[in-house]
Amino acid sequence: MKPTLLIQGELTQTCQLLQQLLIADLPVDCVVLPEHTTDTPQYQTLVVASALCAQLSIRVGTNTDYGQAAWLVVLDRSSAEVALPERVANLRRLISRILENGFQGQIIFAGQHDELLTYFAWKYSGAAPGQIWGLGTYPMTRLLTCRLAERLGVGPGAIQTTVVGRAAEPIPAWSRTYVGPTPILMYLATADAKFNADDLGKMGTWLQREAVASQTTLRLMVLIRILRAVLANQPLIVPVAHPQPTAPTYAAATPVLVTANGWKPLPNLALSEDEQQPYAATLAAIQDEIAQIEGTQTEGK
Repeated sequence: MKPTLLIQGELTQTCQLLQQLLIADLPVDCVVLPEHTTDTPQYQTLVVASALCAQLSIRVGTNTDYGQAAWLVVLDRSSAEVALPERVANLRRLISRILENGFQGQIIFAGQHDELLTYFAWKYSGAAPGQIWGLGTYPMTRLLTCRLAERLGVGPGAIQTTVVGRAAEPIPAWSRTYVGPTPILMYLATADAKFNADDLGKMGTWLQREAVASQTTLRLMVLIRILRAVLANQPLIVPVAHPQPTAPTYAAATPVLVTANGWKPLPNLALSEDEQQPYAATLAAIQDEIAQIEGTQTEGK
């Protein structure tokens, strides 16, 4: 029996994900839960097209499907700009609904502000931390990996990069970046190439500039990459957003082992002093935003 993948989000992003899933043809029963009843007819052509897939099936579901799902993918739930406190309030209602209908799977946040939504979903659901995560900085990690491979003239498989923090403010961990078995700084010191260590700073700036855009297509490609791996029983070590084992708790992106049953912690990543400073600033900003949202909720009571 194929596992069930639920998708919840606004129409355009959901259709984009379904189109990519049709091409990937993953062995899942894909169930769409429309944000609005008027959206339902818009999915019919994609439901029909799934009949051509050898493995993937697509259908429009109801609340009763929550109880059978292995994953719930939450995309951006509105095409309009929504204030964070309102996003969190909507999330709280969603969490109540899925728990009332027996959901016991993983929640994956594949839209914007995934680190904040991951934290509040963990807070409201009472679920084990390993069952809730967002794509975090993994999309930027893949983008950096492929760009480095192109510049160095090697295959992407030869590059191991790590980007930490959060999606909107990615921090490349150059001290933990390798070309084959060789640290990249050592490799660049010996390689006969036009690309050198000074260019790493420029590449970091480029990555942060790309992170400002929503990068919806990139995020969905990375989501499918993760799902394909775990469905094949090939867990990945990737920097996804997850609740951190600290007090006070918050969610940020650092490497963990993502499996079909959720994520599992790894030893803390040792960053260089130059990397630790912006990383600490990002964590402080996340904690401040959490406090502001919680303060707004308290004021509204």
